[in-house]
Amino acid sequence: MIGHGIIWPDIPRVVTGVAEWLACLEIILLLNHRRPQILKGIILCGCLVGQVLLQLWCGTWPLTLWIPGILVNILWMLYTIWLIVPEARLRLLIYSVCRAFVLAELWASLAWLLNCWLIFPLNLRLRYQLSFVLVVYLLLFAAFCYLQRAFALRNISRREAVTAGLTAMMIFAISNVGFISSATQSFFGGSPEVFTARVIVDLCGTLILIIQDNYHAVSQLQNDLQAMDSMMQSQYQQYQEYKQSSELVNQHFHDLKHQLLTLALEDDSQKRRQYLNEINTDINLYNVGVKTGNKIADVILTRKNAYCRQHQITFTCIANGSLLNMINTMDLCSLLGNSLDNAIESVEQLTDPDKRLINLRIVNKGQLVVYQVENYTDNPANFADLPQTTKNDKQRHGFGLRSIRRIAEKYGGTMTVANNNHWFRLTVLFDQQTKTSTK
Repeated sequence: MIGHGIIWPDIPRVVTGVAEWLACLEIILLLNHRRPQILKGIILCGCLVGQVLLQLWCGTWPLTLWIPGILVNILWMLYTIWLIVPEARLRLLIYSVCRAFVLAELWASLAWLLNCWLIFPLNLRLRYQLSFVLVVYLLLFAAFCYLQRAFALRNISRREAVTAGLTAMMIFAISNVGFISSATQSFFGGSPEVFTARVIVDLCGTLILIIQDNYHAVSQLQNDLQAMDSMMQSQYQQYQEYKQSSELVNQHFHDLKHQLLTLALEDDSQKRRQYLNEINTDINLYNVGVKTGNKIADVILTRKNAYCRQHQITFTCIANGSLLNMINTMDLCSLLGNSLDNAIESVEQLTDPDKRLINLRIVNKGQLVVYQVENYTDNPANFADLPQTTKNDKQRHGFGLRSIRRIAEKYGGTMTVANNNHWFRLTVLFDQQTKTSTK
């Protein structure tokens, strides 16, 4: 390119191809994927070679096919991301490739601009210039990894995917219009100005996409927090209802005492036998009390035990509730309610009553409090993070495990989930000396 006597070469196709591959790798690191590391490395190396060769091949096309060549390279970037994260939905793939494309445009234009300013005037061979560009790429890659280390792509709506696509198209069009204008010696003038303007536009475009994404992420986080708060309030209200029900049960047992006195005065053996059967039925119905040493846990577990009996679910409880005394009332209601509700919902899907098994353990090991709920399941699926809700309304459900994780972190603990040998296991570890809050 020539402008005001300054000759700057176009960005080599190899430089653009490497930038596009690195940008895809940057986005892949933000996505949850299950590929083994060795397989992932082989796929990425193959995609790097394919991206560079595709750029070189498109470089031989006539100028009239410039836009189709760009689209072919974008499709290869999308294919690269999909190979590593095949479970990703199409809207997430579109959103990801748009971010990667804009990021690649920024990295390529910035690295080549620095090369033309610092290295090109030294008349060094092309391989030294490419080495310089690679160093710049690595620095940019490390910088963006650091800035986005606590960020991860989430569920993307159709509107967000369309917005990202339109934004990427607009940014690309504005950043490249200078090259057409420079050929007619108008608007931008010399090539240094063209490259500088392109870097500025690509930088602004990248910031726009990041700001948009952060805005949507914050909005979704607020919605999640509101949903979890509503769920915790619901669990607390259930606890209040359970407490009232327990008081009614106690009153009913008090009434049984009077019935026993009446039974003692009854002379008719047939009526006495009938009274005994009725009393025995009542005792079996209400004899579901659980005593753990924590009144809140006692009320909730008693209610859950009664529900399990009524629905042919075997519920085994080995619990020292006093170990959870450091957890305040609402958090404890949410912890017990969510974990047991998830287990009950899972086993109720089993048709064989003998498989409807739930075990609860609250014990201490050294300085740790172990809270563990496990249930039998016929679903052999494994997962890297939190399992997805099985309910149809995924916008309003699926917060139970998130709430439990939040509670664990609030009290300095950790939460893990596992699904092995037909047993789903939720484990929360607390420090026994935690004094975060009181009841």
